Amino acid sequence: MVAPGIGPARKMMVRPALYAPAYERTVAVARSGFSPREARLAGVSALTLAVHSDIFAIQQAWQGFETRAMGTLYQNFIWCRAWLETSGAELGATPMIVTARDAAGQLRFLLPLQIRRRQGMRVLEWLGFPHHNYGYGLYDAAFLAGAGEWFEAHWASVVEAVGKVDAIALTQMPDTLFGRPNPMAPIFNIRGANLSFSLHLQPDFEIVYNTKFSSERRRTARKNEAHLAKTGEIEFGLPVGKDRTHEVIDVMFRQQEQRLAEMGVHGVFGPSERRFIHRIAELQDEDHPILAPYYLSSGGEILSVMLGGIHANGYWALISSLAAGPRRRYSPGDLALRRTIAACGKAGLAFFDFSAGDAPYKRHWADETLELYHTLQACSLKGLVWSSAMSLLYLAKRVIKRNPALKAVVLSARRRLFGTAPA
Repeated sequence: MVAPGIGPARKMMVRPALYAPAYERTVAVARSGFSPREARLAGVSALTLAVHSDIFAIQQAWQGFETRAMGTLYQNFIWCRAWLETSGAELGATPMIVTARDAAGQLRFLLPLQIRRRQGMRVLEWLGFPHHNYGYGLYDAAFLAGAGEWFEAHWASVVEAVGKVDAIALTQMPDTLFGRPNPMAPIFNIRGANLSFSLHLQPDFEIVYNTKFSSERRRTARKNEAHLAKTGEIEFGLPVGKDRTHEVIDVMFRQQEQRLAEMGVHGVFGPSERRFIHRIAELQDEDHPILAPYYLSSGGEILSVMLGGIHANGYWALISSLAAGPRRRYSPGDLALRRTIAACGKAGLAFFDFSAGDAPYKRHWADETLELYHTLQACSLKGLVWSSAMSLLYLAKRVIKRNPALKAVVLSARRRLFGTAPA
């Protein structure tokens, strides 16, 4: 079966990897920064690091671990596999999956990393870069008691296990997650340009909605919904079956491409990015899907799509789209977002992650704001030049994005120079 608009390229498989623990080393807790009490809490006496370049060799362990470990959607095995088979293959990414096991052989953490050539440099990154919203690992909950101290003392051992690289560029790392400090916070060295936002869900949407928005805002929303209903019957939900899922995803990409072009942004979602999302839809278990492409239609026409991922009892926003045309004046995107939040709460999900990037609607909805950080490190002389340049680039982005006036000037200029007129 081939989904509309993506052709046979979706049958692409990742090239067979040469599996071997590229490097294996036992790291004693006595040298790790754990106190005796923390070691008892973590339940470890030593950790053995191994690096795997064949994700299928550790698929069973990975997928078993992700069901109980602390982590995000972007460390899910299916997500990482789909990326390696599409965008990762095009970018020449080599997986470097670091695992740490205790003396009993139990996984304590898994770091999905990759090595990729950038400007002639061998750079260590989070697997999935640049298409991930959060750089993070999978961590055993008990290990987190002393994880920060472990990484502060033994990050060099992880890098050594991975092998020769010129630079390390680990991006989009939240300062906290699920109420716990990021275990890798000791190696952060650059504050990111973006913030991220999250909402705590409740089964009763009206409680959340009434708390977040004034009666006037809610009244305006009801009027817009009534006007939209006059243009055709409103339908909302998830597509049923793989064929319909692929159709909705294709509509989303077309709408988003047009919407971004109006703002002067081009080439964000190219063929490999589209194959990536479609590949997830192919690989996922239909009974327990990862992707949740909620869509809102009126009169049979899809007006908005809210694509997210389901992981760790939460919804992780990925891509949203909005159709062009006169019905846009009735804010179908806002309605689709409200109904998506309501559906997630009703389904028993605990949180709604709005992903990285600042926007007024995220601030209105969010209960929690997360700072994001990067780690840039040089591992060679030429890597020092590269990482220094990248540090300046990240700093410039942060200055622009955190300054509303400057950001407005840049966005306005981009629209004037590269934008297209709305259809």
